[in-house]
Amino acid sequence: MDLRQLKIFCAVVDHGSFTAAAEAVHTVQSNVTMRVKELEAELGQPLFIRRRSGVMPTAAGEVFLGYARRILQLTDESRAALQDGGRPAGPLRLGAMETTAAIRLPRLLGTYRARHPEVRMSLTTGTTAELIRAVESCQLDGAFIGGRHQHPALVQEALFDEELALISTSDITSRDALLDTLPDQTVFVFRAGCFYRSTLESWFHQAGLVPSGLVPEQIMEMGTLDGILSCVAAGMGITLLPASVARNASLADALHCHALPAGVATVTTVFIRRRDRLPGAALKAFMALARATFQPSPLRPPQSADPE
Repeated sequence: MDLRQLKIFCAVVDHGSFTAAAEAVHTVQSNVTMRVKELEAELGQPLFIRRRSGVMPTAAGEVFLGYARRILQLTDESRAALQDGGRPAGPLRLGAMETTAAIRLPRLLGTYRARHPEVRMSLTTGTTAELIRAVESCQLDGAFIGGRHQHPALVQEALFDEELALISTSDITSRDALLDTLPDQTVFVFRAGCFYRSTLESWFHQAGLVPSGLVPEQIMEMGTLDGILSCVAAGMGITLLPASVARNASLADALHCHALPAGVATVTTVFIRRRDRLPGAALKAFMALARATFQPSPLRPPQSADPE
């Protein structure tokens, strides 16, 4: 078993086919096939189920995947520890919710890149659930997620609070008016696993709207923040997002933020990383800059959603 085999195995899992994996690792398909067969012979287990549409890992392949990623990550960590001498350099794989990436991260990422040009940053957006899985599997070095989660394998550091709001078209200027029309509204949300979506569903239950039949019947999943805000601004429905997202959107004049009850109005954005991995110089520098960037200033109190 060698590192090349492990990289090829992980690439096949990530891309779902031998052909795509070959392109990703810059080799030919026959070499990928040979390496996987060698690995299966050595482990004494089939690692993939072959299908017409591609391949998927077997149960044994899923188990082995975690170990393979960890071995590759430890190799990268040991190499970085010997090479960087405490100087931020090399890859830094970050993740964030789309709302955080759009509103909170541009200034942070720009400052970090200017200070540490030798770091090769990448940013992946996804739901909180997706980001947790990506950090767990060592696909990301760290990620910004919504809220704290019971997870002993992760180090979780609270960085800033977001004020949540129900967001409607600007034609609806009071929460009472919005609630009156709620059953007829369409709720625009990100896919399952989104923290803001689960918060909205939880509030519907806490407010007693579900038993009363006062919740919207139609929920529409969308893949982008711009798509959600555009639909809401056009009067097609409502959403629940950080109020800062609506206020900073290009469509801000067409949107209205409705305050939520105190129990659900605020959510903490948390930065997570694996507990069993020592952060390298690049991640340490990023975390230090993130703390400095998001430290609240007493001279600039946060804005609240429009009082109603």
